[in-house]
Amino acid sequence: MVCPKMPGTIHAVSVVPICLAVATLCISGCSLKGEVAGPRIEENLDIQSVVVMAFEAAPQGHDMGVSLRCPICGAVFQGGPIKKGADRYMTHQLKQWMKENTSYALIPSGTAQRVRSSLVSEEIGMSEHRLIVETGRRLEADAVMTGTIYRFRERVGAALSVDTPASVAFDMHLVRVADGRLIWVGHFDETQHSLSEDLLRWRTFLKRGGGWLTAEALASYGFQEVMATFPLH
Repeated sequence: MVCPKMPGTIHAVSVVPICLAVATLCISGCSLKGEVAGPRIEENLDIQSVVVMAFEAAPQGHDMGVSLRCPICGAVFQGGPIKKGADRYMTHQLKQWMKENTSYALIPSGTAQRVRSSLVSEEIGMSEHRLIVETGRRLEADAVMTGTIYRFRERVGAALSVDTPASVAFDMHLVRVADGRLIWVGHFDETQHSLSEDLLRWRTFLKRGGGWLTAEALASYGFQEVMATFPLH
């Protein structure tokens, strides 16, 4: 393989390792192209207890190409197929992470869902933001953590070759109950691409182990990246 020309001047560095790295990536044939939006964090959050809501699938997130707007932060995502069980998978990830990495008192999603259902039956048409705040208020929590899945498309193929790559989009929000403020939001929106399409992201490719990922693996990597911006106190 002919080593590609490298822009600029290289000082005291052998180009052989660089050529080998590029060659290895091109042979492996895939990378990840997407977006992680991080943090909207305020200091002095003044929260001790958090309601951890279960992830929900966007109501119209099953047709590829449909634009869906988050009712909480206004971000726009491309909808797509949502694999069965994706909500449970992401909820488990969230609960485990919150339990292992924060000191907040956590109120489980099962309890919160019952309160939410009661609120919906009491007032039809209540906005999503108000539902979140009222759920937290009834449970006497300081904040509510929510998550929505817009796309969770499984790959078609195997780790070395695919017909259709995995594609995942979700967001998460932390809303303070006292004033209804959105104090943190994290977005993940990514579809795996071949290295020939996106060679510049080779570091991400190496970090994530190479190969074509399953939807769960892609979502897990994205979740960890997003939660790295989460306010711990």
